[in-house]
Amino acid sequence: MRPKQRSIEILAILACCALSACNQAPAGAPAPAAKGNAEVDYQAPPQVTSVRIVAGQVEIFGASTAGAVVRLARPDGPAGQSTANASGRWVINTPASGQAQLYGVSEVTAGRTLQSSGYLLVTPGGLGVVLRAGAGALVLSQPEPARVTAFDIDRQGGAVVSGFGPPGTRISIRADGDKLGEGRTDAGGRFVLALTGPVNPGRHSLKVFGEAIDVAMTIDASRASALTTGSYRATMVGPHLRVDWMTPGGGEQTTWVYGQETPVK
Repeated sequence: MRPKQRSIEILAILACCALSACNQAPAGAPAPAAKGNAEVDYQAPPQVTSVRIVAGQVEIFGASTAGAVVRLARPDGPAGQSTANASGRWVINTPASGQAQLYGVSEVTAGRTLQSSGYLLVTPGGLGVVLRAGAGALVLSQPEPARVTAFDIDRQGGAVVSGFGPPGTRISIRADGDKLGEGRTDAGGRFVLALTGPVNPGRHSLKVFGEAIDVAMTIDASRASALTTGSYRATMVGPHLRVDWMTPGGGEQTTWVYGQETPVK
């Protein structure tokens, strides 16, 4: 079996929580009542809301359907599970490793398995980041101060810049002096802006500006080398973390997660 084929299979395992039991209801549970397709379609997938490290344990908090069994998995197997309470809240504890870890999250409810949108990355320092194929990473942190939190790029040069600014304000992005993006922050102050043109490999100047945010920084848009030994590779570069990872479709994407030292004016 070729290495890339194996990596794709590992990502498929992550997507279904690495457990054959993911598609089964808990032991002893009564058979669920049949539901119409419309009702099933309205079920929201599980969502990770925050991550922290306490006493050598990674605590992962999230929301899902009330009473759902939520499962967490690494590429090499299961990492924990929990049952959502009546409010749909849940927490899963798993041992901290001191290394960046990638997880898949799913829930089983009414006999149906729902996968979370994206993979959960936990950085060595305990920061939670949702990696999304073809989209910008969502860093699970406080919205202040205004800053750039992540930069995503694929092999074709498609790029997304993510971060925080004042809620509801316009944000503009320039790369090497060229305007390549514009949009608004949401009600929580988050922005995720896809650049309007491809970014060539190499280092580039990036400027993100708007009301109460003016960030000038250098980005590294070098493409990921082949992932031959696993489904992701995480490397610290100064205060920042570079993650090269394989999407469910088999493409390679690079996510930069920026530290608090990212220049903010």
